[in-house]
Amino acid sequence: MAHERIKPEFLFDEEKIKQLKQIAPECFEDGKINFETLRQNLGDWLDDEVSDIEHFGLIWPGKKDARRLASLPPEGTLEPVYGEGLKADGTPDMDGVNDSKNIFIEGENLEVLKILQKSYANKIKMIYIDPPYNTGNDFVYDDDFTEPLQEYLRRTGQIDEEGKPLTTNKKSDGRFHSKWLSMMYPRIRLARNLLKEDGVIFVSIDDNELANLKLIMNEVFGEENFLGVFVINSSPSAIDYGHMGKMHEYALFYGKNAEETVTYQLPEEEKIFKYSDEIGPFNIYPLYNGNVVFNPKTRPNLHYPFYLNPSKELDNGFFEIDTEKHDKWIEVWPVISEKDGISRVWRWGKPKSKENLNKEIVGYVTNSGEYRIVQKYRHSGKVIRSLQLDTDISSRRGTSDLEKIFGSKVFTFPKAIELLKRFVQVGSGENDIVLDFFAGSGSLAQAVLELNLGNNVQRSFICVQMHEKCDKSSIAENKNYDRISQITRDRICKVINKIKSNSGVKVFEYKGSNYKKWYNFKGENISQLENTLNLFNNSPLRDDWNKNRLVTELMLIEGFPLDAAQSIKKIGSNEIVKVVSEMVPNSLLICLDEKIEEGLIAELELDRATTFICLDSAISNQNKLRLSDRGLIKTI
Repeated sequence: MAHERIKPEFLFDEEKIKQLKQIAPECFEDGKINFETLRQNLGDWLDDEVSDIEHFGLIWPGKKDARRLASLPPEGTLEPVYGEGLKADGTPDMDGVNDSKNIFIEGENLEVLKILQKSYANKIKMIYIDPPYNTGNDFVYDDDFTEPLQEYLRRTGQIDEEGKPLTTNKKSDGRFHSKWLSMMYPRIRLARNLLKEDGVIFVSIDDNELANLKLIMNEVFGEENFLGVFVINSSPSAIDYGHMGKMHEYALFYGKNAEETVTYQLPEEEKIFKYSDEIGPFNIYPLYNGNVVFNPKTRPNLHYPFYLNPSKELDNGFFEIDTEKHDKWIEVWPVISEKDGISRVWRWGKPKSKENLNKEIVGYVTNSGEYRIVQKYRHSGKVIRSLQLDTDISSRRGTSDLEKIFGSKVFTFPKAIELLKRFVQVGSGENDIVLDFFAGSGSLAQAVLELNLGNNVQRSFICVQMHEKCDKSSIAENKNYDRISQITRDRICKVINKIKSNSGVKVFEYKGSNYKKWYNFKGENISQLENTLNLFNNSPLRDDWNKNRLVTELMLIEGFPLDAAQSIKKIGSNEIVKVVSEMVPNSLLICLDEKIEEGLIAELELDRATTFICLDSAISNQNKLRLSDRGLIKTI
């Protein structure tokens, strides 16, 4: 096999480009898109042929930069912080050995989302975020797309104060909404890449930016993937806003692909089932969508016929169905709404229906003799309601939840655990990953940990919280918490120890890359250009590269998740780190020693499912060839 030089590459739109190449290969020349050919191929699908004509959508000053920001590669990487995580037995992971699937990351969430793109693309089942509401008093991340790492370090007080800090977005600022939109847009766009095709996202918000957030979500996820909006009783006693007492806020609910979206019901005790098959008890529910907003015009792909065989009756009095036409079979379409006169559509797309024919969807005859297509519901549960009004989901209850752990109010307006448990139950199931990249005090992590213990379903979480300073003279600071991320991590660990969950948590911190940064050379000074090139000819690594951080960076470059198992093996004087994960079909063998000994070359177990990575200067060209005959070798 070939020998390759390994380098950081994060091509966020790579999958989209591959899909476009399959659909329209003639639109590519020398690996680049020929936009004129693409425009000609699109034909009638183009709204216009004038590039500067106005279109419907949300426009704000800085949107172009926000789009660009989402496409730029990350400047940093993640480094494991040993001693701050917990093993499954509740002891600190001082030795670096930790097989927990739960992840906490302290770092700038935009950069972290970029870093996670390759390892977690299409892997996350549910995302929940509680971003700044842009009330005029909260912080908004004022991103600098030219130097994201330096800007992050400046505004979090990790380097000198000469740069601009994290700023309060005052309503008097002329770009009040624009700043918030520019902050949210790239993060939402990157988050979508991480969701599985059947995944969902919940975003908490209030009146200040609800309208703008929905437009952003429609643009990034597609209006057709809007699942609903929750109205949440956040303040039962009402907050006086002058003209009205405000009691509620919202959570927008989207799927990545509505046709494939899978959600779950909330538990309901003593459910009575009418039917049973070889799998177990069930009730039935119409396959058509009851909301006429979803109709043949808005969802043409969900409007297609089934065919029912009236002469073949299945168990429980149901009938055989198919999506293909057969002689003497009855054609069944979604019903027409009696109230609106509008035809409904199915809740499932045709591919999903085909997979479940006569298993989870069957034909049914009503008492009036009408034929229907129904889905089997096997869970003793109830569908989540759009109105969440009970008092145990309010901000007051969220504060109470936090005080039970810390003994005081170390964080303002934390979300109630009960609300997040409902979202997690609806949006995720067994072995699913849940992501929160505005983690705050860590409420979502607590919800996942307690649910896992309570209903014996094993989910894992990834929580990201910025290195944001606690307010001066706040309760948190008086409790010796310097930054909010310390509260997040501490809450996770306290909950794990309190409920004895045996799940643990791994802790990572956003740091600079181990690789030298390439700066575009400008000017005509040849000696300066030669000096710049020499910096990379000797080694692409920084002088202060760190072994643990580099192993993690290499894992992420190769697409391995942060919970990948690591084991260390000594072969002679060389140390090998083996990395494996159930999410990746191959394995890594990493040796970062200055010299690869002959004994390692002879004993190294390589095959086509194993990649060996080492320093380029540590191995001879002859040994590179020897190893490449046995497996894939990559050098730094």
